[in-house]
Amino acid sequence: MSDPQTDQLLVCVESQAKAGPYVEALKEAGAAADRLQVITPENAAGGLERAAAGCAGLLLCGGPDIEPWRYGEEPRPDGDLSLMPELDQIEWDLLTGAAAARRPVWAVCRGLQTVNVFLGGSLWQDIPSQLGGDVDHAVAAPLDAMAHSIGGAAHDDPWAVGLTAGPLEVNSRHHQALRELGRDVSPVAHSPDGLIEAAVVERDDWWVKGVQWHPEDLLHQPIQQQLWREFLAATAAAPERRGEEA
Repeated sequence: MSDPQTDQLLVCVESQAKAGPYVEALKEAGAAADRLQVITPENAAGGLERAAAGCAGLLLCGGPDIEPWRYGEEPRPDGDLSLMPELDQIEWDLLTGAAAARRPVWAVCRGLQTVNVFLGGSLWQDIPSQLGGDVDHAVAAPLDAMAHSIGGAAHDDPWAVGLTAGPLEVNSRHHQALRELGRDVSPVAHSPDGLIEAAVVERDDWWVKGVQWHPEDLLHQPIQQQLWREFLAATAAAPERRGEEA
């Protein structure tokens, strides 16, 4: 029997009410329900760094905006920001533990932005007011509505190659995006207006992948199902290291 702590998959999300689609996506990919631990500002306790260092993998979900001070900026008055500082701190603690122990991280929408800022990058605070453009990145309903296509960037990461092997339409519910890239963060897909839609952390010892869309709502597409299965595969293959410096 596997260790109940190291077998745990942590799901960090803004509220229990928002957790359902992410939990179902992991279960559909093959994760047992008793492996999944949902962490929210409602139930987060101490010891998050240790929990992340000892888990099998970490999922960072979509949610509100990250406080701009974390990437060296003041909030834009025209940025229409929705902030949850307590969620920012929870995710920072979890990422600190995951980075130290090389726990796999799968990052969706806000999750990808969090990873980028955690690694020293920055964000476009508000796409409409800062960039404009003809691509609608905030198509709220239905959840599986196709908003735009993505195109691949040259990259030899097998995950990236599989994701961008052919034309792909994705849903989209965000008004922020990656701007300056964090340490080792490499883009692997862009929207037609050039925004980063998928990225990886280029490190041999730490599996970190993320997308800007919401694959939990697109499980009818085999390629979107595969994203979840590959995260689970990474958790099974992760190194058995604890407490090392990232």
